[in-house]
Amino acid sequence: MKRTFELSILDHKFVFRSDNDEKQVKKVADYVNKKMHEIVEANKAVSTANVAILAALNIADEYYKVKESYRTKLKKWVDNMRQLVNGL
Repeated sequence: MKRTFELSILDHKFVFRSDNDEKQVKKVADYVNKKMHEIVEANKAVSTANVAILAALNIADEYYKVKESYRTKLKKWVDNMRQLVNGL
């Protein structure tokens, strides 16, 4: 069941609906807010739109690095399991 949440990200209020619980919504919003503030601190004269785009790019980069790391680990695990099964 969707619930309505009001959050502040980069000093802008947002109202949205989510199926996630409040703890998860807050955790994600806090992470995005942190990433956006890091960009503002590093680039004082950046527009809000540019901050949002840079934060999205940074978060997507992190996501794909983690995804690829898990894919590599899973492939190694599957290969090891195949070797074990073939050795029996």
